[in-house]
Amino acid sequence: MQTDNRPNSEVFIDLFTEIEQKLKEICGDTYHSNFSELLRRARNINPILHQFANDLREYAQLRNAIIHTRRENFIIAEPHNDVIKEIRRIRNLLYNPPKVSSIIKGVAYIATPKTPIMEMLETFANKGFMRCPVVDGNKVICLITAKTLARWIITNPSNFQNASLEAVIPFADQSDYTIVSENTDIVSIVGQFKNAIKKGTYIQAVLITKNGLANSPLVGILTPSDLPRLMEMIDEK
Repeated sequence: MQTDNRPNSEVFIDLFTEIEQKLKEICGDTYHSNFSELLRRARNINPILHQFANDLREYAQLRNAIIHTRRENFIIAEPHNDVIKEIRRIRNLLYNPPKVSSIIKGVAYIATPKTPIMEMLETFANKGFMRCPVVDGNKVICLITAKTLARWIITNPSNFQNASLEAVIPFADQSDYTIVSENTDIVSIVGQFKNAIKKGTYIQAVLITKNGLANSPLVGILTPSDLPRLMEMIDEK
């Protein structure tokens, strides 16, 4: 889209129109629902819209002000450059959201059900890890965390020297992690972490597999410590 030498109001209207069109696509809208109704429906489907819903409501008011205050030679409501930058970012996130595949770099440590507990404890201590996925072949079994190990050790205080993770797996909490596809967009990942916090829970890790299923090869892992980097990527979009 050409934007050189055009007034911000024209650029804004074009970007807003593209966003509105994307909302129609998301909602499968074949009628002529107003923007507020489209946004209300689409924000429950698309996490990007959920995150920027308040901004888009304000931009809808600005769009109306621009359209209804047109004069022959000027626009009363001329958007600021920062507004253009932000609405363009939202438009770009909707049409081309960054994928998690662009940042994953494999998994630092993967265990199997046969991995000795002492080996995992030593790895946690030496590497400063707090969690580790357990994989059997290409299937994700669970996520072992420091709390998982603590729960098992309290129950079995004298057995961990020679035991393997098979004994610990029943103590793993399935709510500690979620599994997503490598094609999942980053905004969705951020949304999962934030929604868990709002609900009073805490996702220890997002496990990334090829197709988003547990029986698919594990290709990456994201933890709460990755949130600042993910947010930075969204801000740069």
